[in-house]
Amino acid sequence: MVNLVWRTDVHMSDYAPSSRTDIWHETVLEKLGQVRDVGIEVGASAIIDGGDFFHIKSPSRNSHKLVQLTAEHHERYPFPVYCCPGNHDSVYGDYKFLYQQPLGVLYSTGVFKRLYDSYEAVFEKDGVKVRVVGIPYPGHRYTPALFEDIVKGDEDVLICVAHILASLRGGTMFEGEDIVRYGDLTKCAPDVFCFGHWHMDQGVEVIEGKTFINIGSLTRGSLSQDEVQRRPACAVISCTKSGATVDVRRLKVKPAEEVFDVAGRRRQVERQMEMDSFVNKIKEDLESTLGGKTMAEMLEELEVAAEVKEKAMEYLEKAQ
Repeated sequence: MVNLVWRTDVHMSDYAPSSRTDIWHETVLEKLGQVRDVGIEVGASAIIDGGDFFHIKSPSRNSHKLVQLTAEHHERYPFPVYCCPGNHDSVYGDYKFLYQQPLGVLYSTGVFKRLYDSYEAVFEKDGVKVRVVGIPYPGHRYTPALFEDIVKGDEDVLICVAHILASLRGGTMFEGEDIVRYGDLTKCAPDVFCFGHWHMDQGVEVIEGKTFINIGSLTRGSLSQDEVQRRPACAVISCTKSGATVDVRRLKVKPAEEVFDVAGRRRQVERQMEMDSFVNKIKEDLESTLGGKTMAEMLEELEVAAEVKEKAMEYLEKAQ
């Protein structure tokens, strides 16, 4: 049997989300440690990470100390960590900029292994062969065609990791981003699909012999109803010659009232209600001048120095 442990959307940062009152990087490291311990318990061959390990896209806003703490935490693992890039792991959500990002440093030092494009992971144990491929965040528009080029070889179990929105129903997110429907992927080669990007816990589904793992973010960053009530989890994927089974492991978390600023959230909602009409007006004015493009896409097309684009992206992130 080959055991792998799945985690996704860690969102490590020097800065705590506005609704949190704890020391964020310490909380995140504690959760990562719980996942590591699950891996040790089951004799895992690796941890598979679905992307958005870091939260802030601008390289200058992730400290050397944060990268150091992350590296020191993972270097003592008795197994490798394979990571597929998410939209938060690079400026503009484009992984061609990984060379300047914190995640790129972890790749270069070997703390994390790459899992995208031609970088794949293969595990063999007790006569069982498992192959893992990665699809990094492709932007707002994507279809099942992303998965159709994946071909199964001589492995017993083929796992596809994808940092995209996916669900039972499919459709489109309110911001215009596609949501892939599970049922549209059942004819594709992978036996198991592991999805990052959507923080909501949608559980594990088996459809026409294909397994879909979509258990949401490893951390709780906001005060929305889903985030407060959700218990983050990792998943143990156990692979044999006859297929794969999934065991979802819930993490220990502190009560919401100990880590969330509930009173502050109420004040925030009141202020937000007052600002809604103003923000919507600004958005309408911007959309009329952008021709359907996002602000990030517009910045990418500007013929200015990369440093200027990065600073502009930093301001956008702060505003959001």
